[in-house]
Order: sequence, then structure tokens, then C-alpha cells
Amino acid sequence: MGQLTEDRAQPKLPNTTSRLIAVAVSLVGEAQSVMLEMKCSHADFREYCFGLREPSAEEFDRLVELIVVEQRKMIEQNRELLAQARARE
Repeated sequence: MGQLTEDRAQPKLPNTTSRLIAVAVSLVGEAQSVMLEMKCSHADFREYCFGLREPSAEEFDRLVELIVVEQRKMIEQNRELLAQARARE
């Protein structure tokens, strides 16, 4: 699963699910956390990563929710940093 632990999603990933998993891993920092958040087995997760099988609707929903939550955190951090920078001006 080497390509999934890199900082950026690889352009040659086989399907939308594998690309979303790569995005989630880059946001969270490790594949294990994404797998746990999706609440799937290690074997299932590997199949999803390599485009061999699609996750259930519930697993896919948890994956998308994880991405949304992590991006929301990043937006809040950026807003705080921007507010601090403006306050210093």
C-alpha cells in the first residue's frame, strides 16, 4: 500500500474510491486511521484501495464524511491563522 501513504494522491489510482481513500490518508496522515474510520476489515480496505471492489454505501459515506470533517478542520485553522495575522497588522 506504499502509494497510499504518500503526501499526494497518485494520478493513476483505479477508481473514485481509491482516489478518495488517498485524499483521506493525506489529510489524516495514515491509512490505518482511514480504515478504522470506515469501519471495514483490512482485507476489504486493501481491495478498495486497489480498485478491486467497491465499499458498501455506509463505508463510502463514512469515508466522505471523514474527508469533509478533516477539510472543515483545515478551514477553521486557516481562518484562525488569518484572523491572527490580521490582528497583528
